[in-house]
Amino acid sequence: MEQMENGFEPQAETKSDPIEQVELEPSWNAWQSLPERWQQNHGSLLMAFATLVFLTGIGVLTYRQNQFRPPAFPDASSINPAHNNSLTALDLATGEAADANEERVLIRVIGAIPSDSLVWLALYNADTSFNDPENALVAAQLPIQPNGVAACTIPISQLPKRFAIAAFHDTDNDGALSRNQFGIPAERYGFSNNARGKFGPPDFAEAVIDRPENGETPLDVQIY
Repeated sequence: MEQMENGFEPQAETKSDPIEQVELEPSWNAWQSLPERWQQNHGSLLMAFATLVFLTGIGVLTYRQNQFRPPAFPDASSINPAHNNSLTALDLATGEAADANEERVLIRVIGAIPSDSLVWLALYNADTSFNDPENALVAAQLPIQPNGVAACTIPISQLPKRFAIAAFHDTDNDGALSRNQFGIPAERYGFSNNARGKFGPPDFAEAVIDRPENGETPLDVQIY
């Protein structure tokens, strides 16, 4: 071979092998597999979340059922039945009719569903007797007016200085406060001072009210 003028021999031209293009399978492509993996696992995640919510709900209901102490009311044997559309004011000490000229206060139970059923009312005058039907100071059944209010009048002088009122709407006329399968009342009930307990009836101190000085302002008990 002839030498070039600069004294170097020309080298044979070499050709490099072409780079082989390797295509990645979709399963190996992380960016492409994320949506597919999400779609595959989406149903499992939803099922796990629904199961967690269900178990949590069962736990809460079980706890409330075990902790709830339903309010108690006098049984039918201790209730003075309603007559016509009004209730005679009773002497809380003797149970006899009070003097017609004596000043009275109006007690209204608000929130009942108008029907032929009755609202049951009980008055308590001490913490030791509160929510104990056998020791209720007075108990009565009240008819419901078309506006959903049940009312009665009681002589102010016969009320204790401090007392609490409990009431419920006996919608099925069975003489008791109906409850659902978890033991929670299924009928409307309420207490004076709009007291409401978290896991049962409120304490006497929460529902207690003072005896009014006159009958100008009604004593309202909201049931719901």
